Amino acid sequence: MSGQFRTTADEMQAFSARISEVSAQINQELSRLNNVVSGITSGWQGAAAQSYGQLQQKWNEDATKLNRVLGEIKDAIDNTSKQYTQTEQEQHSGLSRITSALG
Repeated sequence: MSGQFRTTADEMQAFSARISEVSAQINQELSRLNNVVSGITSGWQGAAAQSYGQLQQKWNEDATKLNRVLGEIKDAIDNTSKQYTQTEQEQHSGLSRITSALG
């Protein structure tokens, strides 16, 4: 049974919450960075400014993609946690019925 992954619903929920925290931190830092950059580059003109603007736009797009993927991972973990809990409850109910029937 080597290589198996073991977890609990509580661990999955904690990991999901951590993903939400990291995503929020990324958004805060990105917003802060954009505010700082806007202040610094507001009067910047020319080819270098244009090149930098393109790079900054690419950075913002990539950060948005990262947050989208984090959201997808969080959703998958949430769904897995729900299914895990539901299956656990169904198994418990089934075993309880068998135990009751056996007396």
